[in-house]
Amino acid sequence: MMASNMSENKLLNILPDMKHCHKGYAAYCSKTNKWQEMQKWTESADFESNVVANLSKNFSGHMDQQIGLRVLGIGSGEGILEIYQLRKLATKFPKISASVVEPSELITKYKDTVSRNPVADNITFEWYKQTFDEYLACHGSDKKYHFISVVHAVYFLGDPDVSIKKLYKLLEPGGIILLIVVTDHTGTGSIPLHQSGLKDDKITNNLINSSQVKATLEKLQIEYTQSIYKETTDITDFMTNDDSEEGNFLLDFLTCTINFRKSAPDDVRDRVMCHFQQGSRIEKTDDGDAKISYNITSDILFVTRGDKAK
Repeated sequence: MMASNMSENKLLNILPDMKHCHKGYAAYCSKTNKWQEMQKWTESADFESNVVANLSKNFSGHMDQQIGLRVLGIGSGEGILEIYQLRKLATKFPKISASVVEPSELITKYKDTVSRNPVADNITFEWYKQTFDEYLACHGSDKKYHFISVVHAVYFLGDPDVSIKKLYKLLEPGGIILLIVVTDHTGTGSIPLHQSGLKDDKITNNLINSSQVKATLEKLQIEYTQSIYKETTDITDFMTNDDSEEGNFLLDFLTCTINFRKSAPDDVRDRVMCHFQQGSRIEKTDDGDAKISYNITSDILFVTRGDKAK
């Protein structure tokens, strides 16, 4: 029987527990159309105009030809999204030096992928199996980058007021940071749990959302533009089967909580499940079966560092 006494039901943030988080992430990856949508977006005019064209304009004739375009990936995972970006950039820049910062074993999958199928002949990689703070502690902030990709990784970096400053310090004048962050009005960022204050007191962030990041950028008077990105996740398993292992890992991942179904107080669990029910729709699969689809909306923030390269 599930207890409903809140004092006995501490909700633990999933982010510090990388093993549990990766199981949730694997469940999420198997149920989302994120990869297809991100590939489409990377090939769209949005990425071309806001990243590729602006980098080309800002650094044309102002780049060390021996090193080329310096790219930094933070929380790169297995590299699926970054590979799309690098392939696009490789069509415009004759040489690219890519640094990958990823603390988990997913970095091995990234390495294996580019070893089996090189992204492009003009790209070289440096690998750092470290957190962002560990990377800075080892290598400092002297090395600057033309493009920094932080796709759904800002949640792991702590207080945005601190992490955004650190990222910005690594950027060349005229360089661009790509931040993709869930919004707080639809999808995971709007789950009632994240406003409930029920997380462990030692966990300072429930789930950082784009409003918090934009507030930081505006407070620091950092220039940015934005667009929107949408994806769909199949949540049928955890909505229809309480005992589904994969479904419960997906539920944990979306709620950013360890063992949400068992650890959440009854009233909190009911509110969150009601949120998923109200924010989803019934669709038919290619096989004609019904599935429950849940929309997740993220803001894409293009942060540019003031002066162009000179």
